[in-house]
Amino acid sequence: MTKKNETKSSAKSEQQAAIEAPATVETPAVTEAPTDSKGCEAVTVIVIESEDFAGDIAVRSVKQNLKGVDADIQVVKGDLNVETLKSSLDFVQTERIILMTANMIILNPVLLSDIALVKAKKMGNTITANTGMPVMVHKSALDALLKEAEEANQPHIDILDTYFPGTVPTGFTPFILGDWNKDPFVLPVVSKNPSIEAIGKFAEWKKFMHIGPDSWSEDLKAYLENRFKA
Repeated sequence: MTKKNETKSSAKSEQQAAIEAPATVETPAVTEAPTDSKGCEAVTVIVIESEDFAGDIAVRSVKQNLKGVDADIQVVKGDLNVETLKSSLDFVQTERIILMTANMIILNPVLLSDIALVKAKKMGNTITANTGMPVMVHKSALDALLKEAEEANQPHIDILDTYFPGTVPTGFTPFILGDWNKDPFVLPVVSKNPSIEAIGKFAEWKKFMHIGPDSWSEDLKAYLENRFKA
């Protein structure tokens, strides 16, 4: 009787061991994302400029105020369109990209999350992602959009209003900007002769500034040059 019980016990143990033994699974190779000197995933900032001095100031504002990441900053001449972006992506090594034009200035210290937050503003009965602030996009998604536009012979699509509805989750609602006098985000400068005193007061707490094409007065240039010294 003892021998029979031992045989049963042995068979049961072997069966249990077979069940519990993990299957051999080949682990796929992991490709690590590029990282900066702090170990964060790297980010490329593309500054699109039409005026040399404007691009220089925008770059200095990024270097001074984009915190928590060492960004690779690339200045590209042109406009925010398919042709300019397609040529610039050839030199981008990171998946995350910050897009901004040279008339967008980072006024005060911001984190990547401040830029990654998808924002929009009301334009009549619609909303637009063109808020006058830098935005974060993903290279793979942007590259696919640019290829589709090129194949459809649509070189003048609105990049941001085409990109964000197609990449954000279904049902996602962006942060809708309210009264610019009160929200902490963007200071729009549209006057031909902007008040430096008024700008200085808003610049104490606003994150970004967007400068209209006719607003680059000599006083404003001097103010920005002093604020973002080389």
